[in-house]
Amino acid sequence: MTAPQRISGTASGRPVVVCLHGFMGRGADWRAVAAALGDAFDCRLPDLPGHDGHLPPWLAEGADFHRYCRRTWEALVPDLPQRFVLAGYSMGGRIAAALALQHPGRIAALVLEGAHPGLTDTASRQARRRQDAAWIRRFQQDPWPDLLQDWYRQPVFADLDAATRRRFIQARAGHDPRTLARVLEAAGLAGQPDLHPQLAALKAPVFYIAGEKDTRFSALGEDLAARCPGVTLVKLKGLGHNCHARAPEAVAGVLARAARATPTQAIHPDESP
Repeated sequence: MTAPQRISGTASGRPVVVCLHGFMGRGADWRAVAAALGDAFDCRLPDLPGHDGHLPPWLAEGADFHRYCRRTWEALVPDLPQRFVLAGYSMGGRIAAALALQHPGRIAALVLEGAHPGLTDTASRQARRRQDAAWIRRFQQDPWPDLLQDWYRQPVFADLDAATRRRFIQARAGHDPRTLARVLEAAGLAGQPDLHPQLAALKAPVFYIAGEKDTRFSALGEDLAARCPGVTLVKLKGLGHNCHARAPEAVAGVLARAARATPTQAIHPDESP
């Protein structure tokens, strides 16, 4: 995991926002959001382990979700202030949620975009483990980057038009698929604990962003907000799963509000930023 890129303001006193990308992404995926936030914020955009062109020995040996999160935190924390806003998309959101729960005193606000809070029953977990295992085999064996065509034709990416799908595939093609297989083994949803109970108790403001067209994660966000009174759901109209790529200004607006929020100053569910 390389040192995070620092974007926008770096002067002391500016809120620090750490943004974690999704599976197969890079920290640079958040650059447009950081640019929209402007000089009022100090944005850190790290590459998660296994996404910076290197396979760490601990990941090559095999790791689980807890170890992946611990190693991510160890790489991030030397460069962070005492309190900061932590945001994450998809897999990065799952990592962000786990880190916030493990280090609640460090988190000023938590922003999750299209991130699963965790499977709640054994049958769902077993089904997801089989699904992840099938993808892991493909990452290890199938032609690359042809496999990306199938990855981005999954239902969760159904809103992507052909040009956006091509752009995503080109951006991901430089990854080593065998390293990605190791990441999926370690940080896949099947190995993540159910975070609902702890999120309900988290004192920091929590914002959950979902694209209106992303029916699956919109429903997950609605359920999370219903279970956890401190969670504010923000649905963004006309968007699918990857909101920060399609509407960086809208996502930046949520991050800015999160940085200003307290537990009693959250925006109303479904309010557009």
